[in-house]
Amino acid sequence: MFRTPHAIIFPTLLPVVALLLSACAGSNPAPVIPGSTNAASAASTSVSSSSRRNNGGGYRIKDLGVLTGDSVSKAYALNATGQVTGVSETPTAAIATSFANGTTVNVNTLNAQVSLGEAIDSSGRVAGYMFLSGGAPAHAFLYSNGTMQDINDSGLFPAGTYGFGINDSGAVVGQGWLSSSGTFHPFLFANGKMSDIGTLGGIQATAYAINDSNQIVGASLNSAEVQHAFLYANGKMSDLGVAPGSIATGAAAINSTGQIAGTIYLNGGGSDAALYSKGRWTDFGNFSGAAGSSATGISKAGRIVGTAKFPNQYHPFKAGKHVALIVESGHLVDLNTLIPPGSGLTVTDALAINDAGQIAADATTSAGSQHAVLLTPK
Repeated sequence: MFRTPHAIIFPTLLPVVALLLSACAGSNPAPVIPGSTNAASAASTSVSSSSRRNNGGGYRIKDLGVLTGDSVSKAYALNATGQVTGVSETPTAAIATSFANGTTVNVNTLNAQVSLGEAIDSSGRVAGYMFLSGGAPAHAFLYSNGTMQDINDSGLFPAGTYGFGINDSGAVVGQGWLSSSGTFHPFLFANGKMSDIGTLGGIQATAYAINDSNQIVGASLNSAEVQHAFLYANGKMSDLGVAPGSIATGAAAINSTGQIAGTIYLNGGGSDAALYSKGRWTDFGNFSGAAGSSATGISKAGRIVGTAKFPNQYHPFKAGKHVALIVESGHLVDLNTLIPPGSGLTVTDALAINDAGQIAADATTSAGSQHAVLLTPK
């Protein structure tokens, strides 16, 4: 339940092969709205943390490691007890993995060619998706008590399913493909049955998170083919609209009080991390020089984490650096300023935060490898 997708994704017309390569590479399909620098809000978003560190604030950081023989790991989700799920990778394969109590566990018991652990509940159940054989569509899965269950419903979604969120009742949400040509809808899997929960009027929508009140959030194209965040509750999907100065929105995570973390896509280009609460969007802006920021996780107290992405100055068609962030007093703070100096780790992406304030993130090691890490408040 404390999980968010790596990005708001609408992979329109992308073949399954492209999605598979994207998963293995640790990248994501592009957002509907491409990013560019938001100079108007950048100046007010950088906050010094030296006083917090001097007062004993900040985080301890723990490298969660990799499966034996692998070189890379990535965190995608975090539960209430500090267990993390994600992937452990070789250059050619990604394996759904659980990181808990100093151990890494391969949850890919169906021996899929590629699998990704996208969400984890408080009992350690993992939801995600997998590719069972070459050329076959993705299947959503639910891992519980040492066994991976294929929960794909080929009758409802003949072109495959992706699991992205789970709550403590074991309900799973995600994306189901009605066709391989670009039509997909959000699904809810509960009590052994998968259902299509519809869209805001367009042909594409995805559910990314579900809380313990069975409130579901995600993003959908509306009848005008514009992406809006949605909230699905009590059998009804509500359009969360757009913020002033934005042309599109997406919701990535929801806490137990109904506050929503997401992204707003700006009229002048670029994207900002944002909060939706009490019927309105709050824009947290961006770091100076960043191409865009996004909010990816939210705790019960409303603390938000996410990632800012910078352009590549030398290769404009390649990704630039990522900076993991947390929102404090309405401003973005670089999480690297809140971890011990000399740790040998540079935090690049913050994916989730639980109610204890722990953060699941990705980091680059001193050797240049990418590893999943867990940040715990001091």
